[in-house]
Formats: sequence, C-alpha cells, structure tokens
Amino acid sequence: MATIANRRSVMTLYADQKDLQGHSVRLVLREKEISVEIQYVNDENKPEDLNTLNPYGKLLTLIDRDLVLYDSQIMMEYLDERYPHPPLMPVDPVARAANRQLRYRIAQDLFTLAADIENGSEITIEKSKKLLKDN
Repeated sequence: MATIANRRSVMTLYADQKDLQGHSVRLVLREKEISVEIQYVNDENKPEDLNTLNPYGKLLTLIDRDLVLYDSQIMMEYLDERYPHPPLMPVDPVARAANRQLRYRIAQDLFTLAADIENGSEITIEKSKKLLKDN
C-alpha cells in the first residue's frame, strides 16, 4: 500500500473544496462529530500517492488506517456503520432503500445539473438552472 496510507493514524479525507460529493461526506463527518483531518486538494496540488491509492484518479479519497475509500456513497455508509451514533440511516430496510434511492437521485440528477451550471455554455446553464429550480 502507498506510503500516504501507511503513515496515517487519524482518518484523512482528501477533497476538492468545491466538490458537491465531497461536501456530502463532510456533512456526515460533521453531523457525527468524527475527528478527521481534511486535506483540501485540487488537480494542481494533488499528492502523488493519491494516484496509487485511488485507481480512478479522483480527488475524493477517505483513508482510515489501512482502508481507502473513493466513492462518496460508500464513504457515507461506512461512516454511518463505523460510528453508529447518531444513526443517519433508518432501521427499517424499506426506509433505508428509499434513503439510498434519494441519495442516488441527488447525485445523478442534481449534482449533474450543478456541474452543468458550473461548466456549461450559456444555454446549458440557463436550462440547468431551470431544471434545478423545478426539482
């Protein structure tokens, strides 16, 4: 395993400050009052070891001792299971599935529109703003 993971005894989150998925993970960390070292990085100042730890080359990476996670949904579920109080997921399996479905819709629909607003053409921005407002 890369050296960046081996030398960490405290949980560390590598995230772009503007990334919405990273923001979602930071909300869970804050809600659960988990002690974490947050390293704000972008493509210009990304530690070289992150390329080894995260096979997809994404910035968002959570390191907890020898565990390395690089998907925001998996990170949030892991944090909720590892730190069970206060619970963020419902106890009922149907309600948990509905919660997961809602998070999926937010990531697929709303985060995509937000990215279009941030990076799109003028027409795309206006269309995305309207869809975001309607949702």
